[in-house]
Amino acid sequence: MKVYAFEAVGFRGQLVTVEVDIRRGIPAVDIVGLPDGAVKESRERVRAAVRNSGYDFPMDRILVNLAPAGIRKAGAGFDLPIALAILHASGQIPDPGSDILALGELELSGTVRNSPGVLPAVAAGLAAGLESFIVPPANVNEARVLAGAQAWPLARLADAAGTLAELRDGLEPRHDCGDHGGTSQPKAETVPDMDISVIRGQGKVRRALELAAAGGHHLLLFGPPGGGKTLAARCLPSLLSDMGDDEAIEATALHSLAGALPPGSGLMRRPPFRAPHHGASAEGIVGGGKAHRPGEISLAHGGILFLDEAPEFKTDVLQALREPMETRTITIARADRSASYPACFILVVACNPCPCGNLGRPGAVCLCSREEIRRYWRRLGGPFLDRIDLRVPVVPAGMADLATPQGEGSLRVRKRVRDARDIQRQRHRGMPWSLNAHMSVGSIERHCSLDPDTAGWFSQTATTMGLSSRALHGVLKVARTAADLDASARIHTAHLAEALDYRRYGDEDLYWQTP
Repeated sequence: MKVYAFEAVGFRGQLVTVEVDIRRGIPAVDIVGLPDGAVKESRERVRAAVRNSGYDFPMDRILVNLAPAGIRKAGAGFDLPIALAILHASGQIPDPGSDILALGELELSGTVRNSPGVLPAVAAGLAAGLESFIVPPANVNEARVLAGAQAWPLARLADAAGTLAELRDGLEPRHDCGDHGGTSQPKAETVPDMDISVIRGQGKVRRALELAAAGGHHLLLFGPPGGGKTLAARCLPSLLSDMGDDEAIEATALHSLAGALPPGSGLMRRPPFRAPHHGASAEGIVGGGKAHRPGEISLAHGGILFLDEAPEFKTDVLQALREPMETRTITIARADRSASYPACFILVVACNPCPCGNLGRPGAVCLCSREEIRRYWRRLGGPFLDRIDLRVPVVPAGMADLATPQGEGSLRVRKRVRDARDIQRQRHRGMPWSLNAHMSVGSIERHCSLDPDTAGWFSQTATTMGLSSRALHGVLKVARTAADLDASARIHTAHLAEALDYRRYGDEDLYWQTP
């Protein structure tokens, strides 16, 4: 039997072989293979856990090798595989007849605590041909997303001998996993309660949310405080259907790697909604740090990243989003290694029209100078804003608007969004994207063709507005989405006019335009 552990190196990670050599000598445990502090400390946790679980810890010289030796090993998830490898090398647990991958932190009592990165570890193990996985009970639902009945829960190290014997005899895994047990199919998550019907008197905002959800377009909401920008952003998840299998597995794996998956969770189905504070660091948003963990943009994969009070974010944080907004991946390069993670999200940016927030607010006076307003907007930067195709002024609703009946609810809008996305998946079948916002230049030319009259009108209008090439492509993408929502095979002038209307707030105009 070989025992494998897992080191989270990027999204795919790396299997680690745990080798143990026991020889005569002064009793000691040496761990080699570039272990970090947590892995080095595991020798004391393992020693106590083995003794408190009813086994004998070998009173010999023990060498633990974590191969490959050139990759730094980090975290407490190596405790369980090291303990199993030592017990197997000393002949205290049976050979299950196959190699195993184990993950888990050990308490001194021998209880196995949950560990991050279980789902990507199982994926790596399956790719390597492994058939048996031993994980903490809190992670068993996560492991069974891919491994099914091949994932075995181990609540206490004292049960290791029995679990391996059952594995050797070909028995089915037990399902008595304590508070976190059950089958691999947890209860379905419900649709968020923030229904779009709560937005009243702001038809343009509602339509922008529908376009963003249908085509995956990034969205800017700007207006005075209290106008409903945050409310609108939090309504957007209710317009998105559950994620498909591949996207759900990727999102769950990313949350697992970041340690953000609640114990007992299975497969994430609802698109995530991430709203980091404006004081977040670049590593917190983009990812990185000593452990090269995924950041907020990867945790928003398949869902929404909401930046409220966006100009208050650090400039380097905002500018670091530019490449992931287009490439839908993030590569974190450091001196020792690099890591890549998926980062396909809908970005929603909310901000005030000026530092004091009163610009354009009825009955209020803005005391900001033109230079202060310009400096406020320049925190976002032209290249960053140029990647946002939907720019919507949000006007506070009046009493008359609030007294009107509710509009369409999220269920009806979500059906239109789902139908439009089905059209896009069919159109982009075989491509590495499925949404209009992600189309390449070649695909835009192929799928956003215009008749001569419409093309002439569009060319004249775009020239008048002074749009960049990226902006022109963005307008065509939004127009294509508007046509898909109408189930129209062609882009008509009305679709282009609507897309241009959302783009008419140019990067410079945003400094001065009032909602």
